[in-house]
Formats: sequence, structure tokens, C-alpha cells
Amino acid sequence: MRIVVKFFSIFRDVVNSNEVALEYPQHSEIPLRKLIDDILARYPQLALAFNEAEPIILINGSTATGTDSIKDGDEIAIVPPLSGGDRRVYTSLFSSNEIDIDGRIDKLANEYGEKGYGAIAIFVGVVKGYVDGHRVNELIYEAYEPYTSKALDKIANEEIVNSDRIGAIEILHRVGSSKPGEKTLYIAVVAKKRKEAIDVLLRILERVKHEVPIFKLERRDDGDYWIVGESKRIKRGSI
Repeated sequence: MRIVVKFFSIFRDVVNSNEVALEYPQHSEIPLRKLIDDILARYPQLALAFNEAEPIILINGSTATGTDSIKDGDEIAIVPPLSGGDRRVYTSLFSSNEIDIDGRIDKLANEYGEKGYGAIAIFVGVVKGYVDGHRVNELIYEAYEPYTSKALDKIANEEIVNSDRIGAIEILHRVGSSKPGEKTLYIAVVAKKRKEAIDVLLRILERVKHEVPIFKLERRDDGDYWIVGESKRIKRGSI
């Protein structure tokens, strides 16, 4: 299995080549993280460059996520932040309730306030304790990976590209089991002004609802319900 990795800009200078090839035993795929570790082992000086300019990893032209794997024939590119390097996105799936929202907001405020961004719009979704008069005991989120992570990344990147007045976008979505009151979705939008932040936040929220393949099973005191479409509930086993 032969994988070709292309380098651009500062990273090309560090490795002194437009591309390098890595050979692996014949596998159907390897984790992206292993590929990056192998590249850093071959070119340790890249770690310094990555600290100076956080790399964007592209697989066949699409932004990669930490859960991606590389297949034979895939084209990998390592590029620096695009024009407007202070602007960035961060998306992730998480499986526990440990989201340090205050810490994330403080970090965004400190970094982007200094750069002239005056608004951070935040949305936090939580599990409802009661629905239709019935007690909710658990909500289970099922993700269709790697497409779920790619969809979140696509939304964030498209929204930040559409406006040069947006500084940062963060989207974190829960997977697995969650209890009433636990956080399930966090979206943050940093913008020059509050209207821009709020408008983009609302648009992202709707896109996450309609474009990201995450499926929900609601376990209540009157049975289990699949949540489909616009919050339609279908009792498990009724079909």
C-alpha cells in the first residue's frame, strides 16, 4: 500500500519536497493519526512548523477529521491555514458531559477580542427531562461515521468562508447515551458584530439538524421512541 502525501507552502520548505511516498503492508486502510505520526517521525522538524501554523489535512480535497482513515489511492495534502489565518473552525463528537463551556468561551474571548471581534454567540442543547408529559430516562445518539464528522466539518468551513467577518466557529455534538439535563450540542460563533454572530449561529443550528447523520432514540417511562424528521416520534417495535 503506497500513500503519497503532498506538502504546500511552509510545510513544503520544511520537508524540501512537493510530495513524499510512504509504503505500508497491504491493508485496506490505516488511521489518519498513524500517517501523521509516521510523517513526523520521518520529518521531526515538521512538529515545529505545525506549532507555528496549525496544519489542515485534506483527503482527496476534503478536510479530514481525527476519525478518518486512509485507503490505497487516496491523495493526502498538508496545507497551512488558508487566507485569513486567524480564522478557524473546530468540530468534534464527544461521548461524555465534560464540555468546559466557560473555558472555551474565555479562550475565544481572549484570543479574538484582541483582534477586533466583539461578539460570541453560543448555543447549548440539553436533554429534556419530560416530553409529551412523559419522563425521559435516556437519549441515545447514534452517529454514522465518518460521515457525521465530515458533515460537521463541512458546515463549519462553508459558513466561515461565506463571511469575512466571522473569526471562529466551533461545533461539538454528543454521541452515545445522555441523561436529562446533560449537554448534547455546543455551537459557538465569533464575529465582528452581534447580528452576524447570531445569524450564522441560527443557520448552523438548522444545518446541523438537517444535514448531519445523527439519529436519536428516546427512552421514556412509556417506551422507546425513534426521533425522525422534524421531531416525529415513532414507538420502537410499532412497525
